[in-house]
Amino acid sequence: MDIKEYNAQNMGKQVLVLQEKEIKSLMHFSTIAKNESINGLIVSGSYVGFTDTYRLAVVRDTREELPGTDTKIYSVSVLEELKKAKSMAVLKDGRLAIQVKDEVTEYDPIPNAKVPDIKTFINNYEYESYSSGKAMEKITDDIVWKMLKLVDSSDIKRYFSFEDGKLIVEAYPNGNSVLLLDVLELDNKGAKLKTTLNFKYMDLWLKYVKDEKFDIALAKNNRNACQFSKDNLFYIVMPVALRD
Repeated sequence: MDIKEYNAQNMGKQVLVLQEKEIKSLMHFSTIAKNESINGLIVSGSYVGFTDTYRLAVVRDTREELPGTDTKIYSVSVLEELKKAKSMAVLKDGRLAIQVKDEVTEYDPIPNAKVPDIKTFINNYEYESYSSGKAMEKITDDIVWKMLKLVDSSDIKRYFSFEDGKLIVEAYPNGNSVLLLDVLELDNKGAKLKTTLNFKYMDLWLKYVKDEKFDIALAKNNRNACQFSKDNLFYIVMPVALRD
C-alpha cells in the first residue's frame, strides 16, 4: 500500500516506531536473529531487537508519546525487508508495518511463540560500575585481534580486564604463550572487572562504534553480562564459560 494512503488509514494506531537510521544501526547485529533457539525480530515495550540467549542487541524507540508494545516475535524473513526499510512501526493490534521506498507491507507476529521479554534485560539488570570508552585505533585490524577472533573457542583461556582506565585482553591461544592487547580506553579509571568474553561478539560491537565513544556498564562479577551502548542502541553480552 502507498505510504500516504497507509498513514491516512492508520493514524494514531502506531505504538512503536523506528526510522531509517535506527533500523540501519540495529541491522548491523542482524546475524544474532539467525539462530536455532530464538529466530526472528523481537519487540517488547519500546525496544526492537534480537537475542540468541548469549547476547542481545536492541534499539529503543525514544518517542515518549508512544506507549510501546507487548512482547512479540516476527519471522526472520522480515530482516530482508528491513535492510531496505525507510521506517517500521508496530500497530496496536500487533501487526508490523515496514516501509520500503513509498510502499508499506504488513506482517503478523508468530502466534503462540515463546519469546523472551527483552525489555527486562535493559530495565531490570543491575551493574556494578559505569564508564564511557573508546576503542584503540584500528583495533579490529590488529593482526593479534584478528587471529584471536579466528581461533576463538571455549578452549582458549582468555581474560578481559577492565582496570586503570583500560580494557586489556590477556589470551593463551596455545595454552602456554600469552598475548596481551590493549582494546579500549576508559574514562572511569575506577571501573574494574575481570571477565571472559567472546572475541567475535566483541568484534561485532567494535566494528559498529568504530572510533566513536560509547557507554559501558560492567557486571558485578564474571558470571554476569556487560552492557555496551551508544545513543539508543544497547548490546548486552554474557561471559564465556571456559573449559578446564
